[in-house]
Amino acid sequence: MDETTRPDGGPTAADATRSAAPVEREPEAHESGSRGRIVVGVDGSKQSRIALRWACADARAKGDVVVAAAVWHLYPLAPPERVGASPWWFTADPQEATEAYLGEVVDEVAADFPDVVVEQRVLSGHAAEELIRLSATAEEVVLGATGSGGFVGMTLGSTSRAVLEHALSTVVLAR
Repeated sequence: MDETTRPDGGPTAADATRSAAPVEREPEAHESGSRGRIVVGVDGSKQSRIALRWACADARAKGDVVVAAAVWHLYPLAPPERVGASPWWFTADPQEATEAYLGEVVDEVAADFPDVVVEQRVLSGHAAEELIRLSATAEEVVLGATGSGGFVGMTLGSTSRAVLEHALSTVVLAR
């Protein structure tokens, strides 16, 4: 083997200098040549809109793709205050309802970031588990900083806490 051959059969430095047309790289591409992914949990709350806005701004700066993820889950029993009522999950397809609100939130926020690619993912399951699973292929996971229920003054919700403790990527809590 000499300087004109490579063990893997790929092009050598000499081959690259003989190339007629230079190969241009996307300015947004990471070193690996692919865009990074920023996963953001969207539940329709004010905090999740803030998180999506933060993720879009970060993606614009880095050239990443935003994956806006909304997770729905049917509880086995209606909460006591819903017994005898008609909760939305009994009257509408939860997948369709989640797709609708996710689309509205993404349209609202993405209008300010026309150069950012925002993919929408609607998943069924437990929010924390699904976001942790998505973190395995993400540069970062962005969540709203405040819990949606439970205790007054609680600044970190159970989903955010679980994702923070178990995510396989960086986690950002946006305020």
